[in-house]
Amino acid sequence: MIKREYLTSILLLSFAAILQSTLFRYITIWNVKPDLVLIILVFVASRRGSMVGQVTGFWGGFVEDLLSTAPLGFNALIKTLIGYIYGIIEDRIVIDPIILPVLIVGIATIIKYLFVAVISAIFSIESIGAVLVSSRFLVEILYNSLSAPFVFALLSLIKSLKPREKTLSL
Repeated sequence: MIKREYLTSILLLSFAAILQSTLFRYITIWNVKPDLVLIILVFVASRRGSMVGQVTGFWGGFVEDLLSTAPLGFNALIKTLIGYIYGIIEDRIVIDPIILPVLIVGIATIIKYLFVAVISAIFSIESIGAVLVSSRFLVEILYNSLSAPFVFALLSLIKSLKPREKTLSL
């Protein structure tokens, strides 16, 4: 049986990937749209741990791959790694409503672009790797970071994504 936290996260990331590939073209800034899948993934992984982060990151990236022209598995690999990295910080930080979401999503966007550059270099995908040195990179960092507090606030209303209750063991 699938746990509720996995199912909720998978559905959210699937919806985000579809939304990102369809309606978000209307809210672009300099042809850049926010990476809603990344923002939700950072929220879920930091709240629910590395296993949930990896599984849902893979799924969200896979749906992105299916809906884009990226090679199959490209976004799935990147989002899986980011889900794992941000899952490690579970219970290690307290997420305040504004500053920390901006910071951790900005760092996640930088990590995403570093993974894109490395994978592009390994597989000789020039058109994707060249994005790292463009203004698109900076615009996406700002767009994702400034969107994060709003997305985090909405996601914090979902019961199955609340932080785990800490229990004292004697």
